[in-house]
Amino acid sequence: MLVALISKLFKKIETNSNHKIMKINHALALSLIGLAFATPAVMAEDGHNHASAGHGHAAHAPAGNEAHADHMLEGYAVVSTALYKDDLAAAKKAASGMVKHDKHSAMAKHAQAIADSKNIKTARIHFKMLSDVAIPVAKKEKTMHQMHCPMAAGGKGADWLQKSDEVQNPYMGARMPHCGALVK
Repeated sequence: MLVALISKLFKKIETNSNHKIMKINHALALSLIGLAFATPAVMAEDGHNHASAGHGHAAHAPAGNEAHADHMLEGYAVVSTALYKDDLAAAKKAASGMVKHDKHSAMAKHAQAIADSKNIKTARIHFKMLSDVAIPVAKKEKTMHQMHCPMAAGGKGADWLQKSDEVQNPYMGARMPHCGALVK
């Protein structure tokens, strides 16, 4: 995309007879070229060298293609544990951390909704939506267990992820902390 933009700018430079505009476009084109070459170095400074880490950097990647899946799933696990313990403040803090880590993640929208929740019931509603996005990512990463509670979501049932294979239900919390089972 950047190459196409630069190419268009150079074509304008070649065909434009107004020298003042040509200088502006030329300067813009050179700036874009500099940006194109500088971007990998700048991205590496944030501690995530996407090219060498094999991530492939797609800022708006679909859920199954999360660029920062391991970090986002770590944050998800903290949110899940906090909800299991009925700790809204900890769930909000962890969800906010997920958003700060990768605001373009498919999980970020739902994590932000948890961070903005006024009560634990609302946080759990958004946690179900977060889980629906996180589960396909975790299946690809194969780092977490998928669990199911038939009583969650008003009796409709809901799934979630956790590291332990001991049921720690984030939907029911202290009311029914061990309601649910491992999904096979």
